[in-house]
Amino acid sequence: MQEPALSSSDDGSSLDEPNWVSWFCMLRNHEFFCEVDPAFVQDRFNLYGLKELVGPLYSEAMTMILGIAPTEKQLSDPSQRIHKVLDTARILYGLIHARYILTAQGLSDMKAKYRAHEFGACPRTLCEKQTVLPIGLSDSVSPSGENPLKLFCCRCQELYDHNVPGGNYIDGAFFGSTFPHLFLQTFRELRPPPPSCKYVPRVFGFKVYQAQQQQQQQLQQQQQQQ
Repeated sequence: MQEPALSSSDDGSSLDEPNWVSWFCMLRNHEFFCEVDPAFVQDRFNLYGLKELVGPLYSEAMTMILGIAPTEKQLSDPSQRIHKVLDTARILYGLIHARYILTAQGLSDMKAKYRAHEFGACPRTLCEKQTVLPIGLSDSVSPSGENPLKLFCCRCQELYDHNVPGGNYIDGAFFGSTFPHLFLQTFRELRPPPPSCKYVPRVFGFKVYQAQQQQQQQLQQQQQQQ
C-alpha cells in the first residue's frame, strides 16, 4: 500500500509556525536564498522536467515546500520519513530557486540582497570590498558534492570559494551559471568600474622582470581558452 504524502504539518505543528520556505531561507548559511513566490512554485510550467530530476519523492517534497515548517519533534527523530522527504525538498526548492532568480521578480529580490551586501565582499584587496554574486559552475545537482556554490566578483571578473566555517554544503545548481551575468545585464547601473589600481610586484623596490609578467599573462590566456 502506497504511503500517503507527508506534510510537515503532521505531528502537532502549530498554525503559528512559519511556512516551509521562510523556515528554509532562515536556516544557517542559507542567507543567499530568497523566498520563491508560492504562485511560481505552483505553476507547472516553471516545474517542467524537475520531477524526473528529483525522483519518486517529488510529490511529497512539493507538499512539504508548500506547507509549514517541520517541528523540532519531527526533526529530532532520524528514523522518521520526514528526513528523506526533507532532503528531496531541499534539492527541489534549490532547483526551483535557480529558475526563479532569472525572472523579473526573482532578479528584483536578489537585487535587494545585493544592495544590502548579503552576498559578502570580494576577498581581493584591490577590489575594495566589491559585493560579489553567488554562482554555480554547473546547472546540474552533484550527488557527490562536486559542484559547490562559488562567488563571482564583477569587478575583477574572478571566481572565489564560498568558505563558511562549519557551513553546510550548498550546491551551485541552486543558483546556476547564468544568474550573475543576467543580473548585471539587467541592472547595468550596478556594474562597478574596473579596478583603479594594479598590483606591481617588486624586489627591493624594483619592478619584477617584465618578461616574467608577460609569461604569466600568456599562461592565463591559455587557461581561459581551454
